[in-house]
Amino acid sequence: MVHTSANSYDEDSEYNDNYWFPVESVQRHVSAHLRLKYMNTANETSERDFDVSGFSRGEKGYHIYGYCHKKKRSIMLSSIGMSDVIDLESGEYITDINPYLEAIYKESDGYLQDLLFDEYGWAVYALVYMASSSGSLVKKEREVISQFIVSLPKFSSLDSEWIDAQLKKLYRPGKMEIRNWVKEAIAGGNNFSLIEPAVAELEALQKKDNNEFWTFKRYIQKQAGAVGNSEA
Repeated sequence: MVHTSANSYDEDSEYNDNYWFPVESVQRHVSAHLRLKYMNTANETSERDFDVSGFSRGEKGYHIYGYCHKKKRSIMLSSIGMSDVIDLESGEYITDINPYLEAIYKESDGYLQDLLFDEYGWAVYALVYMASSSGSLVKKEREVISQFIVSLPKFSSLDSEWIDAQLKKLYRPGKMEIRNWVKEAIAGGNNFSLIEPAVAELEALQKKDNNEFWTFKRYIQKQAGAVGNSEA
């Protein structure tokens, strides 16, 4: 994502275009109340209070979203343009805004929820696709996937109602899209044997005419086998 608006947050036109660089599409939600200085295109620096609501990571810096009291509206700032940052609640002088925001994020309710999809999205999406290959994702199938999720290291404390709500509304990729995801996930080193117990439980719930379930299962096995053979 480059130089675009996100959730009604707009970068201000006066700000240096060099500050806008590729970042991840996911916005991490945090809350912080800051006073900072920000440099514009003319290399003019002005002070403002800024209420942070979230950030997106980039290789060169972060895009930071929030309410600017100077502009009196929600805008998006680049971490590169920030200096002399102070936490208004604690009085802490922040030498590097990025790790500061990461530390707040790790203490937030959304951290484990985001981390689940960061680390195991490949597994969750594959299971959801298999379960919904019949045309629907029923309660028993969601329970199987939910149990798989809470069995993962670090995620046993996730709220079951939150998990179920996510599974109900989770984006369901198309046939070719999910196959490409699987191929990329395996090439990236993810081990699909992790989902085999959950796949077996889902398999027991399928009707015999749901051919797509078994076709996709064989596809995963074939891709995993191909990678295993090439490594041997």
